[in-house]
Amino acid sequence: MIKFFRKIRQNMIKENKVSKYLLYAIGEIILVVIGILIALQINNWNTDKINQSESNEFNRRLLNEFVGNLDLANTKIDKIESMINSSKSILELFNKTPSDSNSRTLDSLLAIAMEGVKVEFRTGTLNEGLNTGKVALIESELLKNKIYGLTSNIDYVREWDKTYSSYLSNILLPFLYKNFNFRNMDNAFSDYSTGASKFKTNHHKVLLDNEEFENLIGNHYFQSNTQLEFHTNLKDEIEEIKELIEIELKK
Repeated sequence: MIKFFRKIRQNMIKENKVSKYLLYAIGEIILVVIGILIALQINNWNTDKINQSESNEFNRRLLNEFVGNLDLANTKIDKIESMINSSKSILELFNKTPSDSNSRTLDSLLAIAMEGVKVEFRTGTLNEGLNTGKVALIESELLKNKIYGLTSNIDYVREWDKTYSSYLSNILLPFLYKNFNFRNMDNAFSDYSTGASKFKTNHHKVLLDNEEFENLIGNHYFQSNTQLEFHTNLKDEIEEIKELIEIELKK
């Protein structure tokens, strides 16, 4: 084919048909340009198809991760709500006359209040998408922006969880170690009881007559409410992103 076009050009030059040769040359250039554009278009189409396939596969894995994280978020929220309710109930015991039933109630409420929140979010697929650029393949700008902002929000909630854990480990528990009998509490509520303690001090009366303990539980109550607010906002954000991914996969 190339030899054929070359022969035509040579014949035109020999016959001194300059004008026709120029028209032919321009036409040949146009054909070459059109060929290049078609090749580029096919290449772009193939690239777009590959990107779309990778994006859909990534979105499906991301959706599974977000469904799991939504369950984890609800589990966290349920635990924090239990901690809040327990703290509030302990505060209400300060206004009641000490009794054996109050003592047993305080044991169970403290066990719940001090559980803490240990559930962690899974971010393997999310981190992969951010590190490899797969998030950039997502068509929806709203979804991309939500995903880009999610990691900082998760980190913020993690830091708050650490703050609460530090308060529990470094302030509330040390106080209780000095003023409360954990062995008796474990004997009543734990699966790993080692029997009742020989110490018969009425630690419950000591605690419910202690203003410092009331302040510590009050602080625990307010910290847990703040923690609940952060986790609820994060859960709502995870749910919104999950719904946006579902819309993206339906396109």
